[in-house]
Amino acid sequence: MLARIPKRATTVLTSSKWRPWTANGFGSSFNDAKHAAGIADKDLHFHDLRGTAATKFYIAGLSIRVIAEILAWSEDQVERIIRRYVGRAAATKEAIRQLNAATRTASEQKLQNPL
Repeated sequence: MLARIPKRATTVLTSSKWRPWTANGFGSSFNDAKHAAGIADKDLHFHDLRGTAATKFYIAGLSIRVIAEILAWSEDQVERIIRRYVGRAAATKEAIRQLNAATRTASEQKLQNPL
């Protein structure tokens, strides 16, 4: 995707004047996006997006290991986010899905290699 973006600066994130974002400029842009989304009153920060992605990936069925690789986090970091933000019902449902998948795999292997 980055290869398709016109190169107007040596940095990826630039202002409307094609200059690199400053810390304040980035924060202002993020706050503008919060206002546009109607969530300006929420205590949300840019880094919260990674946690949201982690929980959505987990609920979608990705493993802790894969999520950690995508987000460049340790598996422990991902597990802490999941424990904190994913509801118990979703976590239980995912655990059952993983157990069922493991059972199916074991059954398939047994059929292929009966002894």
